[in-house]
Amino acid sequence: MDAGAHTSWVVPAAVFVPLLGGCAAGVSGAWPKRLRCGVLSAVAVLSVALTSWVLVRVSSGVTLEAHLVKMTPQIWIHLKVDALGSLYGVLAAVLWLLALAYSFGYMADEHRLPRYYAFFLLSLGWTVGVAYSGNLLTFLVFYELFSILTYPLVVHEQTPEALAAGTKYIVYILVGGSLVLLAIVYTYFLAGGQDIGRPLLDAGMPRAQLLAVFWCFIAGFGVKAALVPLHGWVPDAHPAAPAPFSAVLSGIMVATGTFGIMRVFFNVFGVELVRSLGVGRWVAYVAAFTVVFAALLAMNQDDIKRRLAYSTISQMGYVALGVALLDPQATTGAIVHVANHAFMKGALFFCAGLFIKRLGVRSVRELDGAAKRMPVTAAVLTIASLAMIGTPPLAGFVSKWYLGLGILHSGQVGYLVVLIGGALLAGVYLLPIAYRMYFKEPGPALPETLHAKGGSGEAPLTMLAPLVAAALIVILLGVCAASPFLPAEVAKGAVEAFFR
Repeated sequence: MDAGAHTSWVVPAAVFVPLLGGCAAGVSGAWPKRLRCGVLSAVAVLSVALTSWVLVRVSSGVTLEAHLVKMTPQIWIHLKVDALGSLYGVLAAVLWLLALAYSFGYMADEHRLPRYYAFFLLSLGWTVGVAYSGNLLTFLVFYELFSILTYPLVVHEQTPEALAAGTKYIVYILVGGSLVLLAIVYTYFLAGGQDIGRPLLDAGMPRAQLLAVFWCFIAGFGVKAALVPLHGWVPDAHPAAPAPFSAVLSGIMVATGTFGIMRVFFNVFGVELVRSLGVGRWVAYVAAFTVVFAALLAMNQDDIKRRLAYSTISQMGYVALGVALLDPQATTGAIVHVANHAFMKGALFFCAGLFIKRLGVRSVRELDGAAKRMPVTAAVLTIASLAMIGTPPLAGFVSKWYLGLGILHSGQVGYLVVLIGGALLAGVYLLPIAYRMYFKEPGPALPETLHAKGGSGEAPLTMLAPLVAAALIVILLGVCAASPFLPAEVAKGAVEAFFR
């Protein structure tokens, strides 16, 4: 046990409260609607409270941990929270709360709701478990649970398209998970330990084996992070999944791959070893290509959720690039971008879901004049789009500012072209949606679908509130970026530990 760490029951509680909530949701089929919504809301709010308490304590310099199960004399299921894990845990809890509130309206008429809500909350618990993992075995357990057992959410609609997307998803995830398992086993063999609180490997180990372990990790986590060419499951999974799950899938779950890459760079290998191996530049090449290539593909997508899915792939490229540059400011930008992207993309998928529900359209071309019928939804989409591009003073500007400073500080000025080019391409695939909503006259399809859906205005407040909350968070994370306990400040604490 780390002598400088404090044992806390709040850490395992933050993991197990949503897991218990998921179990309750699974048997809630006969419950009145209000009771189920009340219980699930209480679970989500409590999760936010617990993860926020952990964030505040860790930000004050306290390391929190809990030993759960002793599997062998040398191996524990061990939770230990650092600055990076505390931030990721609270991000997951807040976005899940918004998505759950949105689900109450969006999923009201859907089938098999107990199953949906059960796996929805279970996936939150597994994600917090990944964030709080204190060693590689614990990380692997929660990572695999969260990766494989979110399959029912991907295929929830049970259409042929959803089932095909689910098959592709599970194949990619199993292959990626197998590579991560192989890398973890080999790391344990080389290092004789697995605590991710400090670098595990060193330059005295065989170089060929270190390279093999590194690339197994990157390929395995690269599948979840959707780095090109390992991205194939993302464009199919997002359109097939329900919009609330698409929001957390894009905002948090895909980002878990980049979270894993951060752990590999800074906790398994360490900055100096990565530099000596010369592998960071190759990851940077892949990340830069991902930013541009995925953005170009997004421009050609007419299905709005598919366009947003390719946008997610491109944005995760920014995060991987910031990590691969091995610069403190670039790493700060990468961590902050994970946080900012979660709410920017969550807001965009919430908007896309309302267009599908209220207007019955998925095509960008069919959104002409939609702002006249859905002004609040259109405004939120516009704010989130501007933030994604990097418009000041919104959230996306802050993370891209740090990334730009890191690029200059690292001396690799060529990546500024990627940073600026990616932002311009984001404008090309996002701003035309806003233009169509505000400046185009409604086509014949729009009034017909409105009539068929029985409405001509905004969605109910229960569905609008999460959109507006996400938009306000996007503004807050930009305007108040330097405030305590917000991502930019927490990220600085994580980076200080990584580059110590």
